[in-house]
Amino acid sequence: MSVFEATVNPSGGRIVEIGIKRTEAMRGRLRAKAPDGEDLVVDLPRGQVIHNGDTFGPSVQGTFYRTRIEPEPVLMVTVKKTGEGRIEDALRLGYTLGNHHLEVLVEGEYAYVPAVIRAEKIEKIIGKAGVDVDTKVINRVISPGISGYFAGED
Repeated sequence: MSVFEATVNPSGGRIVEIGIKRTEAMRGRLRAKAPDGEDLVVDLPRGQVIHNGDTFGPSVQGTFYRTRIEPEPVLMVTVKKTGEGRIEDALRLGYTLGNHHLEVLVEGEYAYVPAVIRAEKIEKIIGKAGVDVDTKVINRVISPGISGYFAGED
């Protein structure tokens, strides 16, 4: 079993990718079996999270392990209004999602809401905001960050 308490910059050696869930990455703690059979434990200091692409190691065998956060179903939300009133609609949407304790990644023109509950239920919550939106369920990597969420590698 290999135990890691910090990320590293690999200096040579073999790199093995391990797929993890966003919820595991958010905790900064992970127990997993790597594809090479090694049992891994990642235990970062309190308040730190595992990012997409973080590297840990080396193991006793000299192997490094790189995290890959797995894509998950998310509801992609776009505010339809353009021009005047668009910012108000976006703020109203953000307030409503936050008031229901839903996690959100805002990137460019889109808000991505992890489908931890059914998409239909998220759409019903969005309807309470009174904002005209387009929605679509897609699979996407969302990587936790220190002050919210960041897009993962596509």
